[in-house]
Amino acid sequence: MPAKTAYQKQADKRTKDAIRLRARFDARARKAATQLTVALAGALDARERTNRINLLYGVDISTETLLVHSLRVAGLGQQLNAFLGESTPGEELQLFNPTPDGNGGAVLPLEELFGETVTGPPVVFQPLPPAAAQPAETGSGIAINQLRAQDVGGGNWNITVQASAPSGGYHLVNDFAPYPYDFRNGDEMSFTFNNASAGQRVQFVFTDSANEQVRVERTLVLG
Repeated sequence: MPAKTAYQKQADKRTKDAIRLRARFDARARKAATQLTVALAGALDARERTNRINLLYGVDISTETLLVHSLRVAGLGQQLNAFLGESTPGEELQLFNPTPDGNGGAVLPLEELFGETVTGPPVVFQPLPPAAAQPAETGSGIAINQLRAQDVGGGNWNITVQASAPSGGYHLVNDFAPYPYDFRNGDEMSFTFNNASAGQRVQFVFTDSANEQVRVERTLVLG
């Protein structure tokens, strides 16, 4: 069995951490739901006692607080009991299938969502369906089919790139975000620049994956 790439190891770690986090907060939610149903049952007992006192002694004491009244009228206790009865801790057993390799085996950019420390502008990485063939711009043996920017609002720009190199893949860097990428020939890929401005010039360098001497530089103007 071939050794896992850095991309696959990153996917495994992120998945396991996410499942562990889900289980931890499921347990907390169950504990809180159980405590709330017990509290509402106790509040109902207090209500009945207060009603009895009002009847026996001819007084008029409020039988429950506004919060407890609202929760009781909404039927929250019954709903929580039903929800707890419909599932059990540990359901949805996760069966991990091997993560298909991607991104040339290289790890994806760090993301704060996964609790990772991001030192530069966050980059959103996502593969897109293959686009219709366009006239290729060539240079130094590398063909650049697409390199374009789309303003998606809020200072965010979606960058789309598609290129080919003699070895079947290429390495891509730019001077806006400190994240290198490794792409396969013909794949149309997209990532996002955050906090960028119209008219800003970004320098891209395409390098053949197997031969650093085969490279081409292009400047993309946002807007």
